[in-house]
Amino acid sequence: MRRKGSDLVPDVNGWHCAFRTPDYPDLACSYTVDWAYAGMLDERNVRSLEEMSVDVVEVSFDDDSDEPLNVFSDYDLLLSFHDTVDLDWEEIAERSALDERRGLAITQSTVLEDLLGDVILQLERPDDPETRRSELDQWMIGKRLNRVESLLASSAPPDADRSFPREELWAAVRRRNELAHGNITRVISEAYPRADGPGKTQRVEWHLVDRRTHGSQLITMAGLREDVYAAIAAYTSLLRWAAANTGDYRS
Repeated sequence: MRRKGSDLVPDVNGWHCAFRTPDYPDLACSYTVDWAYAGMLDERNVRSLEEMSVDVVEVSFDDDSDEPLNVFSDYDLLLSFHDTVDLDWEEIAERSALDERRGLAITQSTVLEDLLGDVILQLERPDDPETRRSELDQWMIGKRLNRVESLLASSAPPDADRSFPREELWAAVRRRNELAHGNITRVISEAYPRADGPGKTQRVEWHLVDRRTHGSQLITMAGLREDVYAAIAAYTSLLRWAAANTGDYRS
């Protein structure tokens, strides 16, 4: 049988061809294939496909390098710029690990900040809660905690005021501020003789230096873990207190 007018056209299942034969003009025949060579298509279909084609260009994901990136301090970049010494990649990895864990502690304190805002709304019972919430969103955690204490002092039952976990909360606030406003710096001590044999020992420490007071304190991974746990404990204590007390009175 000879095919007549057998154009391949795109179809949901592949390429579709419908045709009739001179021997059986009333019989419609068709077939579908998964693929087609350009030579099997007429010029009109090829031109249509070219017009429909899309060349995807990744604009944001344009980095072909496999080299890992790290967070640099201003001191690292200064050394690199002046080519004084090679960058200490071990130091950069350590700083990145400390910064990541410090970020966890700060983030947990931010969740505590949100809960304090909810407690203020429960205590104040404002006529327009959404407007008041928008105002509270501009407050830092210390200001929110001060507001809660003010509300408790003016209108709370004595038991609610006494049971409020203020010391635990203020400790979390102070630690959050220390972590958020500090720079992490590597400190290498002078080598000193080993106590248990020949040779010397050199201590490598990381210190958190407050940008406001310039005070310095040792910072460790284990200590930061305790900071995260303390922030979680403060959040849990406030949540339990709120569940037990905020529905009992109005400001």
